[in-house]
Amino acid sequence: MTADAITRAQALAYRAHIHDLNARGTGRAALRTGLQDYPPGRSAGLAFELRAGRAPGSDIVLVHSVRGALHLHDMADFQLYASALRTTEARDLARQSIGPFASELSEAGIGFPAALDEVASAMRNVIADVSRPTKGELSSRVSPLVNGHLTPWCSGCGAAHVHDHLFRMATLQAGLVVELAPELPSQFRYAAAKEFDRIEPQVARSELVRRFLTTAGPAHPKHLATWLAMAPAAARKWWDLVVHELEPVHVDGKARWALAGQSDAAREAPAPRGVRLLPPYDPFLELADRDLLVPDPAQRRQVWRAAANPGVVLVDGAIAGTWRQRHQRKRLTVRVSAFGRLPERWLELAEPDAAVIGRFFAASGVDIELTTARS
Repeated sequence: MTADAITRAQALAYRAHIHDLNARGTGRAALRTGLQDYPPGRSAGLAFELRAGRAPGSDIVLVHSVRGALHLHDMADFQLYASALRTTEARDLARQSIGPFASELSEAGIGFPAALDEVASAMRNVIADVSRPTKGELSSRVSPLVNGHLTPWCSGCGAAHVHDHLFRMATLQAGLVVELAPELPSQFRYAAAKEFDRIEPQVARSELVRRFLTTAGPAHPKHLATWLAMAPAAARKWWDLVVHELEPVHVDGKARWALAGQSDAAREAPAPRGVRLLPPYDPFLELADRDLLVPDPAQRRQVWRAAANPGVVLVDGAIAGTWRQRHQRKRLTVRVSAFGRLPERWLELAEPDAAVIGRFFAASGVDIELTTARS
């Protein structure tokens, strides 16, 4: 099959359109793959509000889903994610997520599904007796109830407890949602969601791959592996579930794959115009290939840090700089570091998003300040 071809600009225009970044939309497209919330209470709700012009409703919940990270999702998708992410083997997980714990489970003869089920069952029992426990409270009550091989010694905590990644993944299998405390979002609590029926895993995984490609395509299997924090071979098995639905496409000469009709949609997508301020860990940044979004390596290092990523400034659909916030008394300052010359009216065009950011953080007013980008 001859590969189709689109340009980088067309791929970015398609993504901006799908992500409701050209104009206010519903935010539902981003919810289909989740909006990461890191630090808790500071990014996902803002990302949704910048798209939809309103705060998330009661039908949108915060859960540990992809990579075990906190994400906002539509409650109706709970069973989809729980069914798809019930990992079959510990070795399917990326080593940076699970570390040597995968080998320790294997040596103990414990399968990862069995470990997930045991911890999830204990969580459900604890939640039935304890109302809205914090993570520490839930962990301290669950850990004595499960196999000792699931509770390695943690030197940071000075205690033996359920391995952190296993713990977070098990909360989804236990049907738990996260509730943030407005006064201290980092001290979140867990609550039981409504019971859900399982979906056949292959069906659920196929749907997640389609959703990933819809919001982050055209893409390559390695990008799916990064999103899921899975070993490349494991992610490839997910990819192969829908490979018959895909078409080869070159994006500025690089081989990628797209859902049927996606290349045409990219060519027909309206060219993005204007200035947007996206929060750290926005799905526009976290779902896709970084070298396509930011071709310059030095600029990529500014956007994706080892810790504490900044927000980004989007100009006509392309990342043109970063931003961070500074609070002084009740006012908030959005400090913009541009990668190059910004459009003449950039400040005026950025003000609507800056106002949303200010309201989100309950600021009495917002200022925008241009600084010099640093490597």
